[in-house]
Amino acid sequence: MTTKRGCPSHPQSTQLKPPGAPYRCSGCQEVGFGRSYHCGNNNCSYILHEECANAVSFAFHSFFPKSDFELYEKALGHRVRYCDACGKDVLGFVYHCSRTGYDLHPCCLKMKDRISDEEGRVTLELSQKVPSKCVKCKHKNVVDGVKGWSYVSSGSGGNYCYHVSCVKELIFENLKRGYFSQETNSIGMSDREYSQLALRSMEMVQRGGRSGTIKKYTKNGL
Repeated sequence: MTTKRGCPSHPQSTQLKPPGAPYRCSGCQEVGFGRSYHCGNNNCSYILHEECANAVSFAFHSFFPKSDFELYEKALGHRVRYCDACGKDVLGFVYHCSRTGYDLHPCCLKMKDRISDEEGRVTLELSQKVPSKCVKCKHKNVVDGVKGWSYVSSGSGGNYCYHVSCVKELIFENLKRGYFSQETNSIGMSDREYSQLALRSMEMVQRGGRSGTIKKYTKNGL
């Protein structure tokens, strides 16, 4: 399949591939888990998130109604810039608003508004604020002076929240440990399946990382 953005060194079409091991996006330099675009040259390691490969030139996000975002292949200026969603440094592709100064990674701009389990018992909503300490890192700020966005849940299990960057880290850590490798290698990671991996990773933190939780969700989650 062709895409708007491909490898700068090889003009041939890029190829959309199903998820396998976690990878580092050559565009935004962030870790990726799902489907990705690879350079058509088999000797080239250039790879892009779907969000980076198909990124539009101009974008909008409801959390920043006064911002008009434009895509850049690298951060503007000479000072270090960070993503206002996840708090991580901008090292490559970025959406920047020159009027408000906000920056968003392409994958953060496209972050899911809601994550739910298949039974609808657990729902986490994307929030621009961090109402309480993150369950994973135990802090309100994702880095010094930066709160970032969070996924927030309220229900019978109580209220809790996770920084969006901590959700990514949880999934990455569990994939590296091989907890979900069989599932992610055998099927394409759709939005539904990504949600299940995120929820299972969060559940592990709340339960203290016990393996019983892994087995329960691996059996019933997908």
